[in-house]
Amino acid sequence: MRQTLQNQQRLCGVTEALADIVARHPALEDIATAYALLATAREEAAKALPRQSLLGAQPALEPFASGQPLLTPVLEGLYVLPADVVARLHTATRVMLPAAAQAFPALAEDLAKLAVRLQAQGAAPDALYGQDLAGALLSAIALGPEDGPPARSMEELAQELKIAPTALQIAARESFMAVLFHEATLLAGLVDQEAWRQPYCPVCGGGPDAGILKEGKEDSEFLIAKAGQLWFHCGQCAALWRFPRLRCAGCGCEDPARMELLLAEGGQREEQERAQLCSECKQYCTTLNMVDRSDLVNLEMLPMALLHLDMLAQQRGYAPLAPSPWNSLG
Repeated sequence: MRQTLQNQQRLCGVTEALADIVARHPALEDIATAYALLATAREEAAKALPRQSLLGAQPALEPFASGQPLLTPVLEGLYVLPADVVARLHTATRVMLPAAAQAFPALAEDLAKLAVRLQAQGAAPDALYGQDLAGALLSAIALGPEDGPPARSMEELAQELKIAPTALQIAARESFMAVLFHEATLLAGLVDQEAWRQPYCPVCGGGPDAGILKEGKEDSEFLIAKAGQLWFHCGQCAALWRFPRLRCAGCGCEDPARMELLLAEGGQREEQERAQLCSECKQYCTTLNMVDRSDLVNLEMLPMALLHLDMLAQQRGYAPLAPSPWNSLG
């Protein structure tokens, strides 16, 4: 999908996308700039990670046929702190924490303290250092099953480290998302887009934070040819997957009377940018119609480019399909 867009010269870089967002929506400059810093850092972190997936050289594809995302075996086993996942999370923090400090200046001091602890060599019996701390972060992310090893929550770990819980949560979330982003780039070729019919990501199981309508021949199930194919963008790993255009990904509703397109009146691109609202489950997803659009787009910045529609949809009482710290605006 990304290669197809590149061949059509439809993609631009994060910096160019940010400039376009700020020019069109000046009020979003601060949040969009922070988002762009982290999006760029994820790409840099991926370059530092191993070129083989956590699933190994020959991932098992049998669970995929039954609706399980490819990374299910990895994600379900996080609570045992797999050494390869801990090591990759530790590597990702080296890139993501400095970027997070730039994105959130108020938390920069705490993020710097955490970075020092993470990069320290060796470990003291009564303290957390290096990969031991990365393991503690992963444990707090996983919060394993009841019969798993005890895990400190983010709040407990933050108290132990004497930093703000928000700083720790951002560090853990963004670093782990960088690992997932890298996995998505490695596993994209294994996704059978014709077989996957789920409303969640075929790579990591995340929900869609935005969608695009692109050119392409449609079949009867995905409807409608002249309106283009709907592709969702994962809010966790940034993978892309196809989904039927006229089906709600939140509840499966296919009743046109329960679906509504919300446009930003008076916007420069009001015909291309919209939010699809479902009155059955009161959820929505923002989408960009690229079928008749000639300008460029950056897929990782797409949620920011459409954030003004999140605001409008939430003002009407709808909730995002994939809530995140970025689109939770209440």
